[in-house]
Amino acid sequence: MPPSQPLAAGTIPTSRLVDRIPDVALENHRGEHVRLVSDLLADRAVIFNTMFTVCRGSCPGTSQALHDLRPALWPIFGPRLVIVSFTLEPEVDTPEVLRDYAAAYGADARAAHLPDWQFLTGTPAAIERMRRGLGLYDLDPAVDRDPTRHAAVLLCGNPLHDRWAILPSALRRGLLVEGVRRVAGFTFEQRYGIRA
Repeated sequence: MPPSQPLAAGTIPTSRLVDRIPDVALENHRGEHVRLVSDLLADRAVIFNTMFTVCRGSCPGTSQALHDLRPALWPIFGPRLVIVSFTLEPEVDTPEVLRDYAAAYGADARAAHLPDWQFLTGTPAAIERMRRGLGLYDLDPAVDRDPTRHAAVLLCGNPLHDRWAILPSALRRGLLVEGVRRVAGFTFEQRYGIRA
């Protein structure tokens, strides 16, 4: 993709985040091979977060926050929401390692009454392309190279409508639910909790 040209004053960018998300080949904690866009994002809202299984910083808190969000988001989205947690250490976090980590948060198997939650790994190149495409990187190269310094955030969005927001994972559950529903909802009722 050619480098973007600076925008003229008063213009609105026309680039969509969804167009920058690469359809990379990945493997989830269940050992299934998936493509990011065509398999996971097709006609669904999404919550992304970065993690690695030996993290002793923000990852356990973020994973617990996602665990707590799942039952609150199911009545709003049903199966049209997927949670995608991807490792920053693909050399260490194999599907087997991710399966054990997912089990600690109740995400090892699909549940009929909870949004799907996938823990993903892949080649270092695929993970890097995905991370860069999603904008989940630090502008300081030294900070960006250190996985222990990654931000404790959730990137939530609706690829169909190209609405996106980054929310701190430490927000209270009610604020996270409202943030996700307003950004990622497909309908007026989903976004605002009232009938149009």
